[in-house]
Amino acid sequence: MYDFARRPAWIVSHVLVVVGVVALVALGFWQRARYLERSEQAARIEERATQAPVPVATVVPPGSTAAGLPESAEYTRVSATGTFDVANEVLIRNRSYAGAPGSWVLTPLIQADGTALPVVRGWVPNVDPDPPGPPFPGAEPPTGEVSIAGVLQFSQTKGGFGAADPASGRLEVLSRVDVERLGAQLGQPVVPAWVLLDAQQPPQTGRLPSRVAVEVPSASQNISYMFQWWLFAAIAAGGYVLILRRHARSLAAGGATPDDETVGATPDDDAVVASVERSVGDG
Repeated sequence: MYDFARRPAWIVSHVLVVVGVVALVALGFWQRARYLERSEQAARIEERATQAPVPVATVVPPGSTAAGLPESAEYTRVSATGTFDVANEVLIRNRSYAGAPGSWVLTPLIQADGTALPVVRGWVPNVDPDPPGPPFPGAEPPTGEVSIAGVLQFSQTKGGFGAADPASGRLEVLSRVDVERLGAQLGQPVVPAWVLLDAQQPPQTGRLPSRVAVEVPSASQNISYMFQWWLFAAIAAGGYVLILRRHARSLAAGGATPDDETVGATPDDDAVVASVERSVGDG
């Protein structure tokens, strides 16, 4: 009944289907690994970001470079004291908050040793299609000495489709928190990381900028993709089995396809062959 499945064309079809199903199953396991990885990363970020703050100098010692920072330093909650440098404040464009478009306000905090610590103080709404640049009315930081706490993060880099900031000149609006680019226009030592503010003394007087929460990677998408790939694999395998059964039943019911030797023959061709045989027999 299934003798047809041993023909070369069908064997090639079997191999292709098996390879496809194996690939789909493997993609499902890859998404599962990504899900576990992101879940662990999210738990690690939340744990670090909720701990009591430690002085930033203990996490990023003076003279440190971005390349020399350990992975364990990122998302550590740190504290620092200094004076906000409003004159060198910049906006980080294209940042949403509760679905509204806007920008982050990044203000350098000048510490006692003269080192600037980039601090994202929060979010402000867009007043134009493009941010006009600081200062943003109503979002000015406290004057004088300020003590802050927040989550330390590494410098952001340009992705494959991200906008590129000019390499030179003074910028008031940046596409991302690029600590190196910011340091190029400050003209003083800069901590090779930035802080997402979550506490401040004295506190902000106005309602802006709005506090920004730490972005924690979500693993829900990966678990959804995992089940999708495995569902596709089941559909492919089950569907192919149904195709084989249908073809076998068709053959058993008399709907056999012509043999390899007569592939392409038509009813008229058969009549011609029969006529020739009769002629030969009569002769």
